[in-house]
Amino acid sequence: MEIGSGEPRTITALRVEPVLEHVSIIRAVARMLADRCGFALDEIAEVTDAIDEVGAMLIDVASFGSPLHCSFVEMGSALFVTSTVTSHRGIARHPGARWRVLEALTDRLLITDLLGESEGEREVVVGFVKHRHGFI
Repeated sequence: MEIGSGEPRTITALRVEPVLEHVSIIRAVARMLADRCGFALDEIAEVTDAIDEVGAMLIDVASFGSPLHCSFVEMGSALFVTSTVTSHRGIARHPGARWRVLEALTDRLLITDLLGESEGEREVVVGFVKHRHGFI
Protein backbone atom coordinates (compact mmCIF):
# COMPACT_ATOMS: atom_id res chain seq x y z
CA MET A 1 0.00 0.00 0.00
CA GLU A 2 1.48 3.32 -1.02
CA ILE A 3 0.63 6.02 1.49
CA GLY A 4 2.63 8.95 0.20
CA SER A 5 5.58 9.96 -1.86
CA GLY A 6 9.17 9.90 -0.66
CA GLU A 7 10.78 8.86 2.59
CA PRO A 8 9.17 9.65 5.94
CA ARG A 9 9.92 13.22 6.95
CA THR A 10 9.03 12.84 10.57
CA ILE A 11 7.97 10.08 12.92
CA THR A 12 6.32 11.24 16.12
CA ALA A 13 5.26 8.88 18.93
CA LEU A 14 3.20 9.35 22.08
CA ARG A 15 2.37 7.09 24.98
CA VAL A 16 -0.46 8.18 27.26
CA GLU A 17 -2.81 6.66 29.80
CA PRO A 18 -5.94 5.42 27.94
CA VAL A 19 -8.43 7.95 29.29
CA LEU A 20 -10.61 10.36 27.32
CA GLU A 21 -8.87 13.40 28.81
CA HIS A 22 -5.62 12.37 27.07
CA VAL A 23 -7.21 12.09 23.63
CA SER A 24 -7.03 15.90 23.48
CA ILE A 25 -3.21 15.64 23.67
CA ILE A 26 -3.20 13.23 20.73
CA ARG A 27 -5.60 15.51 18.84
CA ALA A 28 -3.31 18.51 19.36
CA VAL A 29 -0.30 16.61 18.01
CA ALA A 30 -2.32 15.31 15.03
CA ARG A 31 -3.60 18.83 14.29
CA MET A 32 -0.09 20.28 14.34
CA LEU A 33 1.34 17.52 12.12
CA ALA A 34 -1.53 17.70 9.61
CA ASP A 35 -1.09 21.46 9.42
CA ARG A 36 2.64 21.01 8.85
CA CYS A 37 1.84 18.57 6.00
CA GLY A 38 -0.24 21.29 4.35
CA PHE A 39 -3.67 19.79 5.01
CA ALA A 40 -6.68 22.07 4.52
CA LEU A 41 -8.82 22.94 7.55
CA ASP A 42 -11.51 20.38 6.66
CA GLU A 43 -8.85 17.66 6.29
CA ILE A 44 -7.36 18.57 9.67
CA ALA A 45 -10.85 18.31 11.17
CA GLU A 46 -11.25 14.85 9.61
CA VAL A 47 -7.92 13.74 11.12
CA THR A 48 -8.84 14.98 14.59
CA ASP A 49 -12.33 13.46 14.34
CA ALA A 50 -10.70 10.14 13.38
CA ILE A 51 -8.41 10.46 16.42
CA ASP A 52 -11.53 10.86 18.60
CA GLU A 53 -13.09 7.70 17.16
CA VAL A 54 -9.90 5.66 17.46
CA GLY A 55 -9.30 6.91 21.00
CA ALA A 56 -12.83 5.99 22.10
CA MET A 57 -12.55 2.57 20.45
CA LEU A 58 -9.22 1.72 22.07
CA ILE A 59 -10.03 3.16 25.49
CA ASP A 60 -13.11 0.96 25.45
CA VAL A 61 -11.05 -2.25 25.10
CA ALA A 62 -7.79 -1.31 26.90
CA SER A 63 -6.68 -3.51 29.77
CA PHE A 64 -6.12 -1.85 33.13
CA GLY A 65 -2.66 -0.28 33.17
CA SER A 66 -2.14 -0.60 29.41
CA PRO A 67 -0.82 2.60 27.82
CA LEU A 68 -2.23 3.94 24.59
CA HIS A 69 0.59 4.15 22.03
CA CYS A 70 0.12 6.47 19.08
CA SER A 71 2.57 7.13 16.25
CA PHE A 72 2.40 9.53 13.34
CA VAL A 73 4.42 9.26 10.14
CA GLU A 74 4.47 12.18 7.72
CA MET A 75 4.85 10.85 4.17
CA GLY A 76 4.83 13.70 1.68
CA SER A 77 1.14 14.35 1.05
CA ALA A 78 -0.08 11.84 3.65
CA LEU A 79 -0.24 11.32 7.39
CA PHE A 80 -0.15 7.72 8.65
CA VAL A 81 -1.47 7.25 12.21
CA THR A 82 -1.16 4.02 14.21
CA SER A 83 -2.63 3.51 17.70
CA THR A 84 -2.25 0.45 19.93
CA VAL A 85 -3.40 -0.83 23.34
CA THR A 86 -3.15 -4.15 25.13
CA SER A 87 -6.54 -5.76 25.69
CA HIS A 88 -7.96 -8.91 27.23
CA ARG A 89 -11.14 -8.51 25.15
CA GLY A 90 -9.74 -7.76 21.72
CA ILE A 91 -11.78 -5.84 19.22
CA ALA A 92 -15.10 -6.67 17.58
CA ARG A 93 -14.72 -8.65 14.37
CA HIS A 94 -17.80 -7.11 12.77
CA PRO A 95 -17.32 -3.39 12.19
CA GLY A 96 -19.95 -1.15 13.69
CA ALA A 97 -20.78 2.54 13.59
CA ARG A 98 -17.26 3.65 14.62
CA TRP A 99 -15.77 1.66 11.75
CA ARG A 100 -18.10 3.34 9.25
CA VAL A 101 -17.28 6.78 10.65
CA LEU A 102 -13.54 6.04 10.41
CA GLU A 103 -13.95 4.82 6.82
CA ALA A 104 -15.68 8.09 5.94
CA LEU A 105 -13.01 10.24 7.62
CA THR A 106 -9.90 8.46 6.32
CA ASP A 107 -8.46 7.22 3.03
CA ARG A 108 -7.22 3.83 4.27
CA LEU A 109 -8.10 2.01 7.48
CA LEU A 110 -6.79 -1.07 9.26
CA ILE A 111 -8.09 -2.52 12.50
CA THR A 112 -6.60 -5.74 13.83
CA ASP A 113 -5.60 -7.48 17.00
CA LEU A 114 -2.50 -9.59 17.43
CA LEU A 115 -1.42 -12.06 20.09
CA GLY A 116 -0.04 -10.23 23.11
CA GLU A 117 2.98 -11.06 25.22
CA SER A 118 0.99 -12.63 28.07
CA GLU A 119 -1.66 -15.36 28.07
CA GLY A 120 -5.05 -14.02 27.00
CA GLU A 121 -3.72 -10.63 25.91
CA ARG A 122 -4.21 -9.06 22.51
CA GLU A 123 -2.45 -6.07 20.99
CA VAL A 124 -5.23 -4.07 19.36
CA VAL A 125 -3.97 -1.92 16.48
CA VAL A 126 -5.85 0.76 14.58
CA GLY A 127 -4.08 2.45 11.69
CA PHE A 128 -5.29 4.98 9.19
CA VAL A 129 -3.95 7.08 6.36
CA LYS A 130 -5.20 10.53 5.46
CA HIS A 131 -4.05 12.19 2.22
CA ARG A 132 -4.22 15.85 1.31
CA HIS A 133 -7.01 16.46 -1.24
CA GLY A 134 -5.85 15.79 -4.77
CA PHE A 135 -3.01 13.45 -3.67
CA ILE A 136 -4.75 10.05 -3.34
